[in-house]
Amino acid sequence: MESWSYGTGVALGEDVRYAADADFDAVLTGRLIEPVFQPVVSLADERPVGYEALARGPKGRFHTASDLFAAAARAGRSAELDWLCAATASERFREADVPGMALFVNLNPDTLATDPPDNVVEAYLEITREREVVLEITEQSVMRQPARLLDAVLDARNRTARIALDDIGADPGSLAAMPLINPDIIKIDRSIIQSRSPSSWAVSQVVNAVLDEAHRRGAQILAEGIETREQIAVARSLGASLGQGWLFGRPGPLPHGVRPSEHHLARVRPRHVSRTTPFELLAETSDVHSTSEELFGSMAGHIENQATETSDPAILAVNVGDGEYDDEARIRHTYLTNRGIDVFVLGTAVPENLGGRIRGIPLDTADPLAQERTVLFLGSRYGRAAFARRNGSGALDAGTCYDPERVIEAMLTLVNRLAH
Repeated sequence: MESWSYGTGVALGEDVRYAADADFDAVLTGRLIEPVFQPVVSLADERPVGYEALARGPKGRFHTASDLFAAAARAGRSAELDWLCAATASERFREADVPGMALFVNLNPDTLATDPPDNVVEAYLEITREREVVLEITEQSVMRQPARLLDAVLDARNRTARIALDDIGADPGSLAAMPLINPDIIKIDRSIIQSRSPSSWAVSQVVNAVLDEAHRRGAQILAEGIETREQIAVARSLGASLGQGWLFGRPGPLPHGVRPSEHHLARVRPRHVSRTTPFELLAETSDVHSTSEELFGSMAGHIENQATETSDPAILAVNVGDGEYDDEARIRHTYLTNRGIDVFVLGTAVPENLGGRIRGIPLDTADPLAQERTVLFLGSRYGRAAFARRNGSGALDAGTCYDPERVIEAMLTLVNRLAH
């Protein structure tokens, strides 16, 4: 018999009803997770560069990964299960004779935004010290807790782990977050590789964004779901140098005596996360002129108008500083969220709950951002910004920037404010 308890949802702060399940509790308590491994190969020689760890539960209703993680979601214990799967896979991988192979481990963004339980920390730390590890972040909820997620990404990189962004194409809405995550490996979802309409607009949108990111940052593209020789040709035509799928091996035990690929995994250059503000960063390379609040409003409005015209996934961050956030702006931003754009609004008088999918970020009155006004618009292949700061005369020093790399850096200065 199931009983119910209440908790707080991580996405929007809503109350969520969780189901207590004694059978599932026994799976976690007994660590009854059996990892299986699927090869990731270089398409150049079709030999493995590593293995992705996948989870199986005990025989019965929790055996498949989908049933296992569905039960964890119902019980409100998804992160706990995620960390346990990573720990058991790490332990098994350390025991196996697979020299030179990388371990690919799936972790949900919400999991990376939590601290691992004490009983799995040791396995996680040991595997990142001893072996090459690739942390795969699923894309569907990348922007739910961006501050903690990006902190976790930086921590993983400090431990020499690589970052892979998984399931790209399953939900194009996260393409805009790709430059912020700065992945070493971009995994194109099987729905793209197996698409019967590879020239469709939706597929082209994903592929162009991925190719642009890979070209600019030196990331590798990994094609999932390869089951036929023809799909290898499709993957290569999309820029993939790595592949995964039943053609190369189904999930199972780690093999012995593996002949590794001669090709190595890429490692991108980490982005520096500045502890300044958007104005301080952008003013270093952009012209700044004195202007009025009204004229800056026109500059910022021009950036937001461009957001209304885009059909691509994007992120809009608006800092109103110590000014007001009025109903007109709320209506405008609600329209953008309905078009799939993530909208963050910062300000000293901004509440967390702005309604709909607009995310409010309250600022402390002592925060330097209280004296600034900023509009940052970031897509998967472009970036635009209007920025200003109040000067001693009461007017604003303001400028604009259309360099995507600088806009990304400016967006990253806000990450520590996006804790909610």
